[in-house]
Amino acid sequence: MLVTWKDPFVAVNGIVAILVIYCSIASPWKYTRVSGPCSSNWLDVRNPNGVPVCCDDTFQPPCYIGMDELHSVTRGQGAWIMPMVAVLINFGLTMFLPNVTPRHMTALYNRIGLYFVLMVYRTAILYGAFNIVEQAIFPAESSCWYSRLRKNKRCINSFDHADHIVLYMTHFLAISCFEWKILRREKTHLLKRRCLSAWLLCVMFLSIYAIYHTAYSFHSRWENLVGMVLAQIFVMLPLYLLSENHWATRGLGIDLFLSKPLEKL
Repeated sequence: MLVTWKDPFVAVNGIVAILVIYCSIASPWKYTRVSGPCSSNWLDVRNPNGVPVCCDDTFQPPCYIGMDELHSVTRGQGAWIMPMVAVLINFGLTMFLPNVTPRHMTALYNRIGLYFVLMVYRTAILYGAFNIVEQAIFPAESSCWYSRLRKNKRCINSFDHADHIVLYMTHFLAISCFEWKILRREKTHLLKRRCLSAWLLCVMFLSIYAIYHTAYSFHSRWENLVGMVLAQIFVMLPLYLLSENHWATRGLGIDLFLSKPLEKL
């Protein structure tokens, strides 16, 4: 198995690692949402003399261009639908092909199922279960100087791994990288490949953009690093190995997700 920077998994994880490590070293603050006159108010919990920052009229940290729009499309239903757009469009177009084979449709069903299971796994284990463990090991302080400014009047957890980094890496980057490699191996119309590839590139760019700002403004150094490593070990690495047919002898090969066996493409 040859590891190359041309592989989207390798390139994306390299970029994310560089950005997260940079932000973890360079960032002097950790912001949390507080109540205030604006629709988006943030306070640096490391600075007792600080004042809330209103993101309605500034792009200074922790605010950034497209902050509200990005949050809207990457949380709730958006976090489940947006990663599936490419494979669902592929599915919709394939249904109307005159000579579509059962294997081709099965491959699409398998990819949709894989992505759905991956997102459920992230939500239940890497988010839900890990947060329970964190709260047990690192409980929030009973009192803090900024609690009166928060809507729930509580302190934030003493340690909170960057679950949004895990979200972006799992739902958006990992799925996009896998679908990108499938597109490169399938025989399909050039226009279709280019359009879907352009969409996947946009998703990956927006995810990396969001990861940068998440790491820079909203988490501590170790919270960033733990979140990134969790996603890399438990999501990115297994999906990369699957895309390289590493588990073919165990009945879980890339052929399950391709319209034709790999050796015939």
